[in-house]
Amino acid sequence: MAMSKHMLVKISLLVCAVLSQYGMVLEAMGVFPYGRYTRDVSHTANGALPPPAVNSVRPPPEDQPETFPGPREIPRDKEDDFDNSTIDTVDDKVTPTKVFVSMLKKYDERVRPDFKGSPVKIFCRLVVNNLGSVKAASMDYIVTVFMRQRWIDSRLQHYDYNDTIILSSRNLDRVWLPDIFFVNEKAAGFISTTGNNKMLRIYPNGEVLYSEKYTMLLKCRMNFEMFPMDTQVCTLQTESYSHTDKDLLLIWDENPVVLSGDIELPEYILRGKRYTTCDNDRDIGTFTCLEAQFKLVRRLGFYLLSSYIPSIMITVLSWLTFWISPEIAPARVALGITTVLTSTALFGVNRQTMPRFSYIRAMDIWMMVCISFVFGALVEFIAVHFIFKRHKKFGFPKKVRNLVGLNKHWKFKYRKQVARARGESPPFGGSQRELLAGGNTSQDNTPLDLEQGTPKKKRRRPRRRTAAEVTLLYQTRARRIDLVSRVVFPTTFTFFNIAYWTVYLSWYEA
Repeated sequence: MAMSKHMLVKISLLVCAVLSQYGMVLEAMGVFPYGRYTRDVSHTANGALPPPAVNSVRPPPEDQPETFPGPREIPRDKEDDFDNSTIDTVDDKVTPTKVFVSMLKKYDERVRPDFKGSPVKIFCRLVVNNLGSVKAASMDYIVTVFMRQRWIDSRLQHYDYNDTIILSSRNLDRVWLPDIFFVNEKAAGFISTTGNNKMLRIYPNGEVLYSEKYTMLLKCRMNFEMFPMDTQVCTLQTESYSHTDKDLLLIWDENPVVLSGDIELPEYILRGKRYTTCDNDRDIGTFTCLEAQFKLVRRLGFYLLSSYIPSIMITVLSWLTFWISPEIAPARVALGITTVLTSTALFGVNRQTMPRFSYIRAMDIWMMVCISFVFGALVEFIAVHFIFKRHKKFGFPKKVRNLVGLNKHWKFKYRKQVARARGESPPFGGSQRELLAGGNTSQDNTPLDLEQGTPKKKRRRPRRRTAAEVTLLYQTRARRIDLVSRVVFPTTFTFFNIAYWTVYLSWYEA
């Protein structure tokens, strides 16, 4: 039974091989017009590629056409190249394309609406998307806004199509647009990455809404007299370039200035905004101008940590010299000079970040007072050291006294004292000896008492101090100066702090 099955398998394989070779011969002779769907050409009897078949594709079924039609073309006007996403493709209805094309037949975009009539009223609204990069050194800031303008153009009325027509940026040159520009603009080299930053809508009654995105670098007039507790008002001014108030009027719309909720400035607090007009009278006419104002209040925390607290610490550090003995001169000199140089460097760093103006700021007053206290502590040490090291009385030499006339002054003063003691007016004549003797002398040059006629007793001269006593006297005076400075310097600086912060914090709006 097993042999029979094996024989059947061999016979079936032989029959299949014969039929396969016979079918290939018939196909080559053209007996069959259509061959098999697929064919393995790598397994032939002799290893060579067979000749190509006449038709190797299966014929299509009878219910399927031999060719398929291409995509159906959508009818489209030649001048229709704007965004018409709401266009109805049915030919028997009015489409925005047909309406817009019909309006452009008698429309001239070079002429303003209501030409030679009343001026066009442009209602403007400003949406502030971002505001930042406020630089004090260059006095400018960067702002990103959406400028929305609307006006009436009766030539664009289309009551037959009761819907809004939206034009893309490629078609804006076919409609009249106001030629506005920003007066305080410094640079406008910021281009949107997508390039789609313009939009125009035409309503059935002829009202036009035009919106455009601007990112600009604008100048800001700043005043730093209250720095760093100052308040700056940065403006944005827009004006028509060629149309005077006889042809075009710029008017603020309802809710004219809108601020985005995520505006955050690191150095300033945005306190609010205002809007006003800034019409300009020029030689060629009067041009209407709109102005938006942004109130920025500077944050004080950064300057407390970087300027005020370090300067207070340096000033207090300079007072430590009052507790160092005058004998230790190197320590006091090093500490005094170090604090002076540090205060000067801190003052210079604060001035570098600001423009070169000539008026005095609040920060300048603070720094100059701190430098004065530090410098005063150094001068105090110099005076103390000079007095501490003296070993004889301080006085002018005799030649200097004679040169400046101090001897005559002292003699005249002594003469007045003698006359006042006698109850008489001092005489203006007489010799020097008579003045010194009180006006009367004897032959032996002994002063006489005029009331009793007896010679006066000579006064004892005070005992002269020794060099050690003089040195101790001056050392005591030097230490007394240090004691007084320990009280005077901190007390005066405390009163200055109270006056400074009371005045400037009362004007600080944050």
